Amino acid sequence: VGAGPAGLVSALSLVKNGIQIRIVDKAEQYHVGSRGFGVQPRTFELFQTLGVLEDIQKYSTPIPTMRAYKLPGGTVPVKTWDLYEKGEVWPDRPFANGACLSQRDLEDVLRAHLAKYGVAVECGKGLVAVTQDVESVAATLATFKDGEPLDDTETVVARYLIGADGGRGASRKLLGLTFQGETRDADGMVWGDVEINGLMSDFWHIWGKPGHFTIMARPLSPSSNKFGLGITGQNFDPTDLADPVKVVEFFQRETGREDLQFGEFTWLSYFKPNMRMVNKFQQGRVFVVGDAAHVHSPTGGQGMNCSVQDASNLTWKLSLVLKNLAPASLLGTYNEERLPVITQMLHATSKLYTHAKKSGWFRWRNSALEMYGINYRYSDIVLDERSALSEDKEDMLAHAYAGYEGRGTLCAGDRAPEASGLVRGDGEETSLLRLFCPAMHTVVVFGDMGVVNGVSVKNLPGDCVQVYGIVKKGTGKDEGDVFVDRDGHAYGAYMVGEGDGIMVVVRPDGFIGAVVKDWEGVETYFGKIFGM
Repeated sequence: VGAGPAGLVSALSLVKNGIQIRIVDKAEQYHVGSRGFGVQPRTFELFQTLGVLEDIQKYSTPIPTMRAYKLPGGTVPVKTWDLYEKGEVWPDRPFANGACLSQRDLEDVLRAHLAKYGVAVECGKGLVAVTQDVESVAATLATFKDGEPLDDTETVVARYLIGADGGRGASRKLLGLTFQGETRDADGMVWGDVEINGLMSDFWHIWGKPGHFTIMARPLSPSSNKFGLGITGQNFDPTDLADPVKVVEFFQRETGREDLQFGEFTWLSYFKPNMRMVNKFQQGRVFVVGDAAHVHSPTGGQGMNCSVQDASNLTWKLSLVLKNLAPASLLGTYNEERLPVITQMLHATSKLYTHAKKSGWFRWRNSALEMYGINYRYSDIVLDERSALSEDKEDMLAHAYAGYEGRGTLCAGDRAPEASGLVRGDGEETSLLRLFCPAMHTVVVFGDMGVVNGVSVKNLPGDCVQVYGIVKKGTGKDEGDVFVDRDGHAYGAYMVGEGDGIMVVVRPDGFIGAVVKDWEGVETYFGKIFGM
């Protein structure tokens, strides 16, 4: 239920796993507007695994450098800076910086990929009631007209339901989940997309009065005159500015830029900053993902990105259960793994919002925003036979969001690093991210050819586990799914020492499920997953 990024990623992940689905949205038309703008580096990795990266990169653009101007006048620069601190590409991190991507374009790409599986969003249908028992969930869907339900309804019976219908959606309310947090009633925001003639598209332009309001104009493309316009209030609520005429009048009056010519708005919306989350992500056979489970201010650019991780965490588990390969108890780890991450993310982004409110400028300095540090070391379904972790579970929970940057460790539950320069015996070159799959666990066997050739998957379901060997030296012959680590990136990223034989199991969501010493350890890990 809900066809924003969380719902579409959930749907695409499920159909790639061979699961039959329906996806509905009460909106009668597809969403318009740039809305959430930022894609974090880790999300690009998940898009690559999902098979949509190439299409998404056609629409994504670098985050512009920000430039603030002196008032009155609005044309003399007084400050130039980057929203995020610039990063570098590394062999284990192929995406160094975030990028701008319109939510409309993202949804277009995801719908196009869904269409390849014969699935289309059913617009104008929304959830109005839900009941469930031990075997199924019954969802009552109504036809919606102008945002209101009509008497025309149908009841859909399914094994499970995913609520992805946003912060104002029905799923969370019908389940009776709490939505704890705060609304900044003294503040308000207006966001919209509009053509502005006379404004250069080489900067993200800022005008403001700290402690009162900030006006922003972000180019939606480096080569067009379309901008994402934002007015954020601090102890100032621009509730009457969700009107094209009034917002232009306010802009020109406060910035002094009466020379700029405005075209038509394609989208304009007002809202108050909310920082809230549910008390749990699952109620029986119904799950909530994305904004249906947590909402926050735009600071940090985490919203859509967290939605994608919610969806990728849940759907591989749900697929295994629906295929009768795993017990239903596996689904409880969705809440166990995601709740600490979202709790800490909300704390971090709320702190950034408070800082931006005081300074009047958006400048985000927190490496956790890249999302490379998110981990599930504390999860009951990960297994690590290599690392003697000194932290107890509470300590590990405290690092769920920020991770262990700079400590030089890699453990089960961490993000699976990228490694390029993997060469097959026939000369084919690839990388680990290209091998990972949203419908498969990937077992990566590090060692000599004797270790790699000794692997047998006969005790595991063949349609959801794939095995690759990575060796330092090849035989010069085509050894099937065995790759030579030509540049040493794989052995380096996974911290495999000389002569070590290590097996790493990477989950379908791109996190390490297990780091073990032999195949017996692999089977022990899958015992946690498949209930063997």
